Amino acid sequence: MNAMHYDAATIGNHDFRYGLPYLDSAVAEANFPFLSDNIYRTDGAHAYHPWAMVTRAGVKVAIIGATTPGVTIWEPANIRGRVTLGDIVPAVRLSVMEAEAAGADVIVAVVHSGLDEPSNYDTVRTRVASENVAARIAAEIPAIDVVVYGHSHKEMREKIIGTTLLAQPKNFAASVSIVHVGVVHAGSRWAVSSKRADLVQTGRHVESPAILSATEPVHQKTVAYFNQPIGTTTFDWRADSSRLKDTPIIDFVLEVQRKASDAQLAATAVYNPAARIEPGSITRAQLANLYPFDNTVRTVRITGKQLRDYLEHSARFYTGRTNADGTLETDPAVAPGNFDIVSGVDYVIDLNKPAGSRITRLEYKGTPVSSTDSFTMALNNYRQGGAGGYSMLRGAPVVAEDETEIGDLLVAEAQKRGTLDPANYFIQNWTLVLPAPASQ
Repeated sequence: MNAMHYDAATIGNHDFRYGLPYLDSAVAEANFPFLSDNIYRTDGAHAYHPWAMVTRAGVKVAIIGATTPGVTIWEPANIRGRVTLGDIVPAVRLSVMEAEAAGADVIVAVVHSGLDEPSNYDTVRTRVASENVAARIAAEIPAIDVVVYGHSHKEMREKIIGTTLLAQPKNFAASVSIVHVGVVHAGSRWAVSSKRADLVQTGRHVESPAILSATEPVHQKTVAYFNQPIGTTTFDWRADSSRLKDTPIIDFVLEVQRKASDAQLAATAVYNPAARIEPGSITRAQLANLYPFDNTVRTVRITGKQLRDYLEHSARFYTGRTNADGTLETDPAVAPGNFDIVSGVDYVIDLNKPAGSRITRLEYKGTPVSSTDSFTMALNNYRQGGAGGYSMLRGAPVVAEDETEIGDLLVAEAQKRGTLDPANYFIQNWTLVLPAPASQ
């Protein structure tokens, strides 16, 4: 970021994953301010700069930062007793007033927040403000000229709400938003006369030699680290059909989670259907490809009803229809990463049934699961917070927590075993009943 000459950056929820001391050490190394006007120290003071002023050709541009308060739900161990996160909207409103008083000609809000999607957690029960408020900021604070937002892993070239332009580049730097703001003289100040946004895909562009030079040493160390052999296998582990049938590669993840938590059940999504571990050496890179997120394991206690509701919610991923090529149609409103698979119980998903009534068999150790049964289930910290619309988890008590990342647990398991064998993990426990062919 220093090499790219950033003017400012906004802190996001994943920046807390490695602890506040690590985040603050990175902030200290930056030649620019890290912003967030709704993160506070225990004494009530701002933990970071709420906003910054940048001058371009005599035009004063205020940049305001804000962070999704979902950090409170997802990273409690890393912020407890250190910082708190408040509602974004009133914090941004206050920063706008301060920026205006300081003579800002243009006001830009850069927020780690979605547009207006429902929060992945119960805002009433948790008393944590919504994580997705970019649209509200534009509608309720008209003095803001531009809102650049990100968090929901979507992409939008531009949207106008009132007089405010909103833009969202794609996550993982897959695209870059470029906002053009025209200004004209208005007495001794400047006034915004026009706004438009472009969206540039970052693929297939020539890399900057300066950035390559700055990152090359650590890049080479990282490549060497992730390509280190940590085990072997004689089996071809593939995830390409894991959303259609039970597979050893996903059971590997599930059983490692169960083992780490001593839970009766475990749940995970298929995050990368392209993941594969071919016969031969196993590397960290292959396991990172299988589980690419820095999630940790939490164990909750759920009822049989919550378990059934969980599985029914997951089954919404499929519409119950087939495409022209014979493949199963999926609901575009349900992200693929929100189709969860559960181990420890036997169940059937019948796509001939309407959504909400698709789990036609649900048994634990050969006995049908009743609504009042009780189970412990291991899942990642984001899902435990209700991410993906899994609202049935609300109120499910956390009985255990492991701050070790799931990816690191997979690595440790491979190192301990030496040779990974599907026989140590794979248990056929779920089946997908395909929709009947449409009548002619």
